[in-house]
Amino acid sequence: MAGIALVQRDLTATRAGLRDWFAQRHGDGVEISELRTANRATGWSSESLVFTLTVDGASTEHVIRIPPAGGGIFPRYDLKAQAQTQELLHNHGIATPSPIVHEPDRSWIGSEFLLMPRIVGHTPSDISYAVRGWLHDADRQVQRRAHDTFVETLARLHRVPVDSAPWLARPGGVGIDAELDWWRDYVAWATDDQVPDLMGEAFDWLVRHKPEHTPEPSICWGDARLSNAIFDDTGELVGALDWEQACICPAECDVAWWLATRRQMLEVNGLDLDPELPGFDSRDQLLRRYTELLGRELQDLEWYEVFAMVRMGCCILRTQVLLRATGQTEHFLTRAPILPAWTITTVRG
Repeated sequence: MAGIALVQRDLTATRAGLRDWFAQRHGDGVEISELRTANRATGWSSESLVFTLTVDGASTEHVIRIPPAGGGIFPRYDLKAQAQTQELLHNHGIATPSPIVHEPDRSWIGSEFLLMPRIVGHTPSDISYAVRGWLHDADRQVQRRAHDTFVETLARLHRVPVDSAPWLARPGGVGIDAELDWWRDYVAWATDDQVPDLMGEAFDWLVRHKPEHTPEPSICWGDARLSNAIFDDTGELVGALDWEQACICPAECDVAWWLATRRQMLEVNGLDLDPELPGFDSRDQLLRRYTELLGRELQDLEWYEVFAMVRMGCCILRTQVLLRATGQTEHFLTRAPILPAWTITTVRG
C-alpha cells in the first residue's frame, strides 16, 4: 500500500520526475500514467505506487518503492540493500520482482527509489484471509498450492548461503543476540523513549528465556506472511515482496513469524481452527514437513513465536505514533493491542 508518512508526497511532481528519469534512458518518446497505490494488502512501511510506462507505443507496468516522506516505520531505509537482497534471492530461484533498479540520486523525485516490474496476482490479507477474500473462496487445491509454494519459498530462502549477503548483518552482528539488541533499540526510537511497561516486560522475558544454543543462521525474510506474497489463479507463488526486515538469524525466526501471525489472525477473528483453511497443513503437520525440508529439528519454537509477536508489537507501536501524528486517531490500528493475549499470558506467566 502507500505506506504511512509524516509528509504527503506530491504525486504530480513525482510523476514528472519519473518521466524525466525514463526519458534520459529511452528518449523523449516516453509516457507515464497516473501513479496509483499498490495492492492494499501489502506492507505499510514504504510508499509503493503502480504506473504504466509507455515507450514508443509499447506499455509495461512497474512499481516504484519510495521511503515514506518525512519518516516512516523504520529509522533507516536502505534501498540499496533491498535491491541487493532481491536480486540475490531471485538468482537462487525465489520469486522476487526482478530486474530491480536502485536510483540513489534524490534530484529526480526528491528521494532515492526502487523500480521493479509489477507482478499481477492475488495478495491475501493477513488480517482476514481465513474468513473472506480470494484465498478463503478458492477451492481446496488452490489453497493447497498457495500453502505449499509459500513453504517451498521459505525452505529455498533458508538454503541460500548466508555469506552471500553480508549487508544483512545488524550493527551488532548476526543471530538472535544482535536481533534482540536491534529491536530493543528500535522500540526506543519508535516511541521517542516512551516504551510501554508491557513491552519492557516482554524484552526482559525474551532475555531471561533466550535459548542456550541456537542453530546455524539462515537468510531470513523477517516478514514471512501471506500478505507479502503474490499468487496466481492456481495458487502458485509468483511474487515475494517486502524485504526491509531481512536479516541473518536461525530459520526459526521466519517459521515462528508465520505461525505467530497465523495465530494472531485467528485470535482477531475469534476463530479456533487448525488449520485455518481446508487446504493448509495443521501446525503439527507443517512443523514435521519443515523439519524434513530444513534437514534438522526446529528448536525452541515457542520462544521464537513470542519474539515474533514482540517484533510485531514494536511495529504496531510505531504505526500508532505515525497515525496520531498525522491526525488518523480513529484508525483501527490506534486501538490495536500491542501484543496478543496469548503472548501477554506467556510473558507474565
